[in-house]
Amino acid sequence: MSEYQVILLPKVEYYRWVEAVREYVLTFGPNFTDDPKSAALYPLAPLTVTIVNVPGGYPEQGDIVAWFRQRYPRLKLDVVPAQNPAELRVALRRRIEAKDRYLPLASVFDFGRLWPPGRCLAGIHGRADGRMEAADFEVVAQARLEAVKLLTTAAPEDVDRLRAIHPQMFILVRLFADFRNRVVSADDFVSWMAGDMRGFYERGVRYYEIHNEPNLKLEGWTLSWQNGREFGAWWLAVRRGLKALFPQALFGWPGLSPDGFPMPERTNDMRFLDEAADAVQAADFLCIHCYWRDETEMNALSGGQGWREYRRRYPEKLLFITEFSNPTPHTSLEVKGEQYARYYQMLRGEPGLGAAFAFVSSASAGFSHEAWRDERGMLTPIVAAVARRAVV
Repeated sequence: MSEYQVILLPKVEYYRWVEAVREYVLTFGPNFTDDPKSAALYPLAPLTVTIVNVPGGYPEQGDIVAWFRQRYPRLKLDVVPAQNPAELRVALRRRIEAKDRYLPLASVFDFGRLWPPGRCLAGIHGRADGRMEAADFEVVAQARLEAVKLLTTAAPEDVDRLRAIHPQMFILVRLFADFRNRVVSADDFVSWMAGDMRGFYERGVRYYEIHNEPNLKLEGWTLSWQNGREFGAWWLAVRRGLKALFPQALFGWPGLSPDGFPMPERTNDMRFLDEAADAVQAADFLCIHCYWRDETEMNALSGGQGWREYRRRYPEKLLFITEFSNPTPHTSLEVKGEQYARYYQMLRGEPGLGAAFAFVSSASAGFSHEAWRDERGMLTPIVAAVARRAVV
């Protein structure tokens, strides 16, 4: 089958960019344009769009790679960074000499030292309130899951049960406390969590997410902190206190409530993230929440692909999607399970993505449209749909 390629060039000084790609075009035969929409809608398939990614080169679209991923999530992209036409010519010359039209040109960070499994594990958020129950372990076993996120409201003994299902089960623990209607200092949080962490730490659990969605009023915004900068200082103090007690523990920046999904009493997630830049840089890993309501949103940057913005901002950070789901009541549980199975497989080979945890195994109340089993212990169709996925 023939392969089709279009090169997208900046409009400004267009003919200088054309001259820079001339030798490459004569060698490999792609077309080129300065119109992003024309590139995306090129009538022949299969298609790769090679984006000459120049800082400020596409002022109408802004971040041109994000623009493509949001509007054309299924399109194959080949991103070539360049500051000027001369730099582009040199980069493409490397491809010509290698006889490889898609030879990677950007340095690729080696995530092997940060994430030895080398693939994104299929995981689930354990019971939302309290320790795991027998049916929750059945969910994990039947769905053939590889990772579980527990809250500190779970029991450390749950770790033993999970490893009996799968000896290599990866476990991440969220440090959890109720922030409603009270100010919680960093010292308070450290003292509360120290006892809860100990049993998990003694069982070899090393990955801990500090708090949850701190850009929500329900989770401390406007009472314990006013903005991301104040939360970042709080987070660093908590990390410092817990690291002194548990020196081998790794601490993660918490998943924020994403603006792409409706939620009351929230401050903007990306602004909050930027305000807390010092804490984010200090984190051993970053946690992300991704939600969607339909197939289109599952493939959109404002939904299931929201983690890509974190990768763009922090290209050398280990990432975990610590919550994802389709929470809508009108989507069948079978369809949700099929979406989740595809989502796990979509993420499987993404470098530096450690695990994706679906929300939620079970809850005593409030999450009936997301739970993988009901309170009678009956497993929902989500489990069977996820179990049918190919595991490689």
